[in-house]
Amino acid sequence: MSPMDGKARYGNRSLVYDALADERRRLVVRLLDDADAALTVEELAERMVEREGGGSGDPGNEADIARLRTSLYHVHVPKLSDAGVVRFSPEQRRVRLTESVSLDTLDILGS
Repeated sequence: MSPMDGKARYGNRSLVYDALADERRRLVVRLLDDADAALTVEELAERMVEREGGGSGDPGNEADIARLRTSLYHVHVPKLSDAGVVRFSPEQRRVRLTESVSLDTLDILGS
């Protein structure tokens, strides 16, 4: 039995696997799961820059955060939303995890 069985409620498996094939998108899912709440795109960018910096506590520079914020807003979050992995409110710039994908799937994909 696959961790995806019965879990891809909002999209098809192909869209989910394609969305989760990217390491940054898997990190978005992990961060949202860790937060256990909706996060803004800005909060996600800050946490990702910190995590990608090795968790050194260094918040990263503003240019790195701005670039990541832009790619999250225009590329990564919409792809996850299209696959049904997250719910995204562009007006509020908030992202929350759905229950459509088992986090075991991330382990299988190597995150």
